[in-house]
Amino acid sequence: MRQSAQPGAMAAAGPEAAAGGAEEEGDGDEEGLKRLEELVSDLQRFRLSLPSDPPNDPPTVTLEQELERTLRLMDDVHVSQQARGRALELRAEALGVCPTAAPQVEQALSRAVKLDPGLASAWIRLGELQWGRGDLEGARACFRGALAHPRPHDVTPAAEARARRLLSVVLRAGGGGGALRESLTQAEAAVRCQPCDGASWYVLGNAYVSLFFAGGQSPEAARRALGAYAQAERVDPEAANNPDLHLNRATLLQYEERYGAALEGLSRAASLAPGWAEPRRRHAHLLDFLSRLCAALANRPPSRSKRRRSRPDPLSPAPLSELRPGPNPRRALIGRVLFTCSPEGRVPYVLGLADGAGGVAAVTVYNAAPDWTVAVGDSVTVPRPCLKQHQHQHQGQTFSFLGLRVPSPLSLLINGRPPPSSSVAPARLLLRAEPEQATPPEP
Repeated sequence: MRQSAQPGAMAAAGPEAAAGGAEEEGDGDEEGLKRLEELVSDLQRFRLSLPSDPPNDPPTVTLEQELERTLRLMDDVHVSQQARGRALELRAEALGVCPTAAPQVEQALSRAVKLDPGLASAWIRLGELQWGRGDLEGARACFRGALAHPRPHDVTPAAEARARRLLSVVLRAGGGGGALRESLTQAEAAVRCQPCDGASWYVLGNAYVSLFFAGGQSPEAARRALGAYAQAERVDPEAANNPDLHLNRATLLQYEERYGAALEGLSRAASLAPGWAEPRRRHAHLLDFLSRLCAALANRPPSRSKRRRSRPDPLSPAPLSELRPGPNPRRALIGRVLFTCSPEGRVPYVLGLADGAGGVAAVTVYNAAPDWTVAVGDSVTVPRPCLKQHQHQHQGQTFSFLGLRVPSPLSLLINGRPPPSSSVAPARLLLRAEPEQATPPEP
């Protein structure tokens, strides 16, 4: 059998060339399309039968030769004008078995949706290809095309949910507040299409996480994100075994200072993807950070007496021992910096603070600019401190310490003065790639 030199030459002929003698009214289309589907299935089975590692002896028939034979057989199948779009989509599926034929696949799909704009599956695959080569605008247009030309027999709930999921992700890849809000809308719509689809719930969780970091870090957005991730696990066992879900959720949990749950999520991601180094690396870094932090806080300085005021001011200075868990709206904590100790990426920027009466706490400062620092010995005032007793356990280790969370450096006074406005820079998040995504991980 002659082997074709170029997959592109295989795509030159197609259903349009072979359909000249087809019945104009579409008689026989069902049988013709069924035959094309069988040819595609046979080709895909052939590809799966090939060994993953090249054998010592080359196969009698190569994948390229089998593809060429399949395309010739497809050219002999005649369909009417009404069915040419679907026939081209099937041709694209056949070409798709060969990785080097991506341009021909995209060309066939482009012709298919022009002939039949109601082919949702062709729009979706075309969008994935355009996204894969970096054309975000084209990908968004294709996913919208899958939703803009519905046909009851073609746009199933599964196809609509898939199109909306992909549109949600690609909108976020483009950035911008309006795009993020529409991304959330599309993810919510995907969940409504298929309430028991874990992939849709997972994408919804990521949409809320993106909105959380871009929209002022609202606690409600974080709560909804964690709820969507949990629902993905409840409704779909496959989603529960998605390592990306566990990594992305652990990212949010770590930001929320739920360190024990974050470590568990990173461990789960690592166990589900043994060959993936990222969750193991982050797990080790977080364990190291917590160990260093607890050790530094344990090395507290000797206590010193501190005069207490008889009449508290609107923000009365108080040692840690007089603060209650949670907000302390009429108090201020004043102390000296003992050390700085931050996790990977400096989110948060952490300083150890001694109050002079024997109390020490970790002050976690969020949204700090990369070059913002404090020096050991600086006086730091934390107005209206919100106190939390951290108690985290993981793999037989316990991490226990007092913490004060601060939304930005501007919430502090350093040596009696507020930091400059340049000390603030919002945190950014890197989410792992989502299901069906054909591009690198989104920013």
